[in-house]
Amino acid sequence: MSESIETYVIKKNSWGRFGRIGLLWDALKGRRSLYLLGIAALAMETLFSFTSPIIVKTTIDSIIGKERPVLPFFVDGLARTLLGPELGGGGIIGITPANGVGANGALEDGAWLLRPWLRENLWVVAVAFIACILCQSAFSFVASYSANNAAEHAAKRMRDRLYAHVQNLPYETLLRSQSGDWFQRCTSDVDTSRRFLCFEFMEICRTLFLVSIAYPVMFSLSPSLTLWGSLVVPLIILYSVGFHLIVERVFLGADEREAVLSGIIQENVNGVRVVRAFARQDYEMNRFSLANDRYRDQVFKLIVWLGLFWGVSSFLGLLQIALVTGAGLFMMAEGSATLGLLVMFLNYEHKTLWPIRMFGRVLADTGKTKVALGRMAELLVLPEEEDLEFVEGEDIPFPPEKGREWVADDEGGDWLKGPLEFDHVCFSYPDGTKVLEDITFRMERGEHLAVVGPTGSGKSTLVLLLLRLYEPTSGCIRLGGRDIRTIPKRELRRGIALVLQEGFLFGKTIRENIRLGRMDAGEEMLLGAARKAALHKVIEEFPGGYDTMVGERGVTLSGGQRQRLSLARALVRQSPLLVLDDSMSAVDTETDRLIRESIEGDGEGGTGMIIIAHRLTTLASADRILVLEGGRITALGSHAELVGKPGLYRRLAELQSAVGA
Repeated sequence: MSESIETYVIKKNSWGRFGRIGLLWDALKGRRSLYLLGIAALAMETLFSFTSPIIVKTTIDSIIGKERPVLPFFVDGLARTLLGPELGGGGIIGITPANGVGANGALEDGAWLLRPWLRENLWVVAVAFIACILCQSAFSFVASYSANNAAEHAAKRMRDRLYAHVQNLPYETLLRSQSGDWFQRCTSDVDTSRRFLCFEFMEICRTLFLVSIAYPVMFSLSPSLTLWGSLVVPLIILYSVGFHLIVERVFLGADEREAVLSGIIQENVNGVRVVRAFARQDYEMNRFSLANDRYRDQVFKLIVWLGLFWGVSSFLGLLQIALVTGAGLFMMAEGSATLGLLVMFLNYEHKTLWPIRMFGRVLADTGKTKVALGRMAELLVLPEEEDLEFVEGEDIPFPPEKGREWVADDEGGDWLKGPLEFDHVCFSYPDGTKVLEDITFRMERGEHLAVVGPTGSGKSTLVLLLLRLYEPTSGCIRLGGRDIRTIPKRELRRGIALVLQEGFLFGKTIRENIRLGRMDAGEEMLLGAARKAALHKVIEEFPGGYDTMVGERGVTLSGGQRQRLSLARALVRQSPLLVLDDSMSAVDTETDRLIRESIEGDGEGGTGMIIIAHRLTTLASADRILVLEGGRITALGSHAELVGKPGLYRRLAELQSAVGA
């Protein structure tokens, strides 16, 4: 195995350039056009939000007052189309100066020709104002719906991608994972990214639209008042950016401490029996309290920074409003500004200052999103398992082309109809720890091979190598004469049924847990597997029978019942090779014997079994027994042969016989 231990652990900042942007863009696949539509609708919403104050200004200055209407560039063309070239009549609406003259007399020179008619028909202004509000609301709905729809789709794609990636990670990577931290990366970090698409990014676009529309309009109407209305804005922006740079680190600290807290909770729930058995509740509560204190302190630090930001930005915003009001009143006194202009400027200032103030918070949340995307990217860059792995310099029989998908000849593959061979296999873990050395043996199809040895001798590692959860450092493992490295891992694992000592059970019914071994299993096949596992009579005594819920991790069952349920799940697959990794340790001797007898002779050539065990009765029934010590095979033979030779097996037999006597 050439990979170092760093291959299997998450490394900080391990994504490529633009990796986070690429992750977000890929998540939007299938909804990108919809999201862009939302941004376009947001631009139109912003445009109409600036149109209604212009109607108010025109009403004050040119309908109630006597000023000729001065319209901003983005509505001037539309107004001329509706009301004629000089806004004095004609156009699409069809009002002419003749019918625009009021009933109370002639117009003054230079007056707006439509002013008398509009004063007598103010409902037209109200309708125009309401139409702007309705258009603004309609575009707001389109923007919100489009952004939220696309964001939810992106969140689903990210969750699916993360979960699928975790399913395909190497066994060693999963062993070294911190479940609480990984859980947060796949849930709350995804939700943070979803909120960014829904709110933060849309708010950034809104701010850009507001500024790009408001200030050109204001400048076209009054450059001097626009200057007064812009004095404090650079300070607010600089303050917001500075706040973003500082608070991003605080957000990261809070996120990491929350992950530690989640990990403690999950670990404690999974290990509740150990905690209760050793009366460690006080220790666990103190441990949780310490982590909770650290998380609270980090959140308090975040609250202080947010409070400081809102306080200072509120002061700067009010200062800006005060400057515009004072300058506008002074200009009105001089006659260079009108009341309607001042009202419009104040309205525009209110519309732009809040998003500009929010810009710092948005940037801070964007920083949090950047952290979340980075954490997801760190998980996604972990290398997945490969179906085909070759060792240079070794003779691998019949290797398929690199990358070609291998298809089994039949269910399980023809390779399962032949013998299992370990040929000078050596193995060391990625951290350099040597486990197996020069392991060579042959197991015929249908043979029952028992494996025994002290703790740490490498018994379970043999199984891990057989299932290609690890690859040999050197040597070769063959099934039916075929190197298992030429067999795709999923095909290999489908053909071998494995039962572990601590078989994991899902919080489902007994029937559903058994059927996980083979989803297309019929009722007879399911009941047959339960009978072979000596579980059927036990299940019938349950009130719900096979529909009894076993609880999370099978907590409602005894240790022996959990092991037999795990065995039934493996047996329903009807695989030619069954591996029992000390999976009958919680079952009594008689039940163990009945189970083994029910399995013997199944199918053509029988069901082959590799049995890792310490119980003498289980070992003695095997065709051959392989003794492992220190990662080496020290003996191989039948029970009668090994009992007659000095060594570990005879000592074990004598010890168990003495205890039994």
